[in-house]
Amino acid sequence: MITRNLFLLAAILILFTGCPAGPATQGGGTSDGEIGQLTKDQIEAFLTKAEKAPSRAKGDLSLLLESLEGSAERSEAFAKVRDEAKKLQELFQSNAGKSELNQQMTSLRAASDQLPTPGT
Repeated sequence: MITRNLFLLAAILILFTGCPAGPATQGGGTSDGEIGQLTKDQIEAFLTKAEKAPSRAKGDLSLLLESLEGSAERSEAFAKVRDEAKKLQELFQSNAGKSELNQQMTSLRAASDQLPTPGT
């Protein structure tokens, strides 16, 4: 009885220690270049909408800012994009003129152009 239990215990230990690690522990993850490209695409889509209908952009900008907050810790370039988007949000909230909004949208686009992309 004891021999059988020890054999069973040994078999279980061998089985569990011999299992390979799953994909989560193999170091994958998302690179700054991939996040940078995704962020650039999101900003470009937002700016295209905002240029056509600035009044509708406020809600979209709030969602964009949530995403930018999450990536701002990656590097200074991501933080700059977030800061430019916050400035744009402030202008929307203060009902700034179209020229001010366009100028800030240009600044946001320029900041997003500085983000890393895959292969850089």
